[in-house]
Amino acid sequence: MKKNRFLRSLATITIGLAGTCASLPAGEILEDLSPPQQSQVRSGTQILITEDVEGKPWPRITIYQTVNATPEEVAAVFFDYEDNKSFVPNLLKSVISKRISPCITEIDYGVSIPILPDEFYTVRNSIKESPPGSYRADWKLVRAVQTKDSVGSFSIEPLDGKTIIRYQNLVTPGSSMAGLLRKSAISQMKDAATAIAGRAEKLKSSNPALLKKQVESLRTALKPE
Repeated sequence: MKKNRFLRSLATITIGLAGTCASLPAGEILEDLSPPQQSQVRSGTQILITEDVEGKPWPRITIYQTVNATPEEVAAVFFDYEDNKSFVPNLLKSVISKRISPCITEIDYGVSIPILPDEFYTVRNSIKESPPGSYRADWKLVRAVQTKDSVGSFSIEPLDGKTIIRYQNLVTPGSSMAGLLRKSAISQMKDAATAIAGRAEKLKSSNPALLKKQVESLRTALKPE
């Protein structure tokens, strides 16, 4: 069952990147998890699942976490791509380089890499609203200095008056030292999910004006043309 969900997710990524800002069917993130895992994530524990993919040196990473903010607020924090470098660990650069549509954007990123030179790459992100009050972003690598491929998604849904997120990424490294960097890459993905959650929670209390501005920007992007 879980394998089928992953396959459906990958199919949605391909369709979503070519589409518009139209809504997606609502999903149920919690159904991915076993009852013990559901209890853990409800209590605030981050859940990490790795799935080996044939022919890939690194596994597909899926991270589940709850956030003390609304789904719209979490999506808005993620959607403010150029602000990402201010709070995501090891992120050196996050600059919008191209806008295909209000909700489909290409972003140039730079990330600090241990042992090897820093990596610079461009990703195409698309974001959609999935009613009621749920969101999903998908991304695909456009070009990179070292990385061969990257496909991922970020799903955001309401849960118990808070928000549950599912951060999923499959990276294909281009370096011959990929084996040495596997642990570091997984740690970076965990930190990114934690940082997005923490940023949304922090802005609610310390800078609600900025959070309001981010929410308004997201609403404008998702508004039907």
